[in-house]
Amino acid sequence: MDTHFVDGAFVADELVRAAVHQALAAAEPMQKQRQQMTGAFEGWFWVEDVSEHLFVSACELVCPTGAAISQPVERSVMITLLLEGDNGSFAPEGAAPVSSRLERAHIVALGEQRLCSRVLAPGQGCRRVELGVRSPFLDANADALSAMDLEALDYLMAPGFRSYHLPRTETMTRMAAMLAEERYHGSLGRLFRESMTVQLMLQSLRLFAQDREGAEGRRPRSRDAVMAARDILDAALLAPPGTIELARQVGLNRNALQAGFREAFGTTVFGYVRDRRMAMARVMIEEQGLGAAEAGYKVGFASPSAFTAAYRRTFGSPPMRGSRAA
Repeated sequence: MDTHFVDGAFVADELVRAAVHQALAAAEPMQKQRQQMTGAFEGWFWVEDVSEHLFVSACELVCPTGAAISQPVERSVMITLLLEGDNGSFAPEGAAPVSSRLERAHIVALGEQRLCSRVLAPGQGCRRVELGVRSPFLDANADALSAMDLEALDYLMAPGFRSYHLPRTETMTRMAAMLAEERYHGSLGRLFRESMTVQLMLQSLRLFAQDREGAEGRRPRSRDAVMAARDILDAALLAPPGTIELARQVGLNRNALQAGFREAFGTTVFGYVRDRRMAMARVMIEEQGLGAAEAGYKVGFASPSAFTAAYRRTFGSPPMRGSRAA
């Protein structure tokens, strides 16, 4: 049976109430911190492994005096989304330098480890999001990705160096900007970053392989598997698995899982968890007497303003203690 969160009068089910009690009893999760930089670079950056062999980073940095950095880079595929500025030139050993273009996903693929360099002119700087797929990712996630995704990654990681600038899409630009904002924290933040990172990776692969996409058949979606995934999320609202792990657990590829969630619930996996967290927050405020800021933090929002805006979008009114009793 499908669960509706906002359909007429709000009704919290027992799973939500059980998760509320767990959240109130749990220790506060550590907030992921941006690292500030001074010296050769000024600004902030962060980097996180969102899944095994898949990482994402974001930064807003300027290089006052210019820099030339060289370091070995392992066999991998890197996708950069430049949101502002200029991130200089990048060149693997033995290859011509390449540069990212504003708001266009830039794929850089290394088929073997190489010494790579990045050169920035004085005053050059940027705001960007970058994700990286290490070579073991293909084998580790073969059962959670579609044949098209695996074929594209396998091609990109073949021996040699490849660079591709993909067409600009408003969706990818918006997702990259949301990643840079860090609007959530704790387990909700981890799920958000994992979900956005995987989605950016898959959309980039789709654009890269669009000429072959029509020839690929899609595996049929399984409603039973989607419902099983829903049950897994409901049982782990405080620490939900990532979308790749969830797809693996229910035997779907990640794209089929997301498509199934949209068909069944009208939202993504992350959107489903966020809606459940909003239901938890409403119980905390209306039944447990918590303030909006505290409830928002408990369910994973990084700022009171972001929580209040999300609460109003979800329930149609701002969070108010005791409103249900009234």
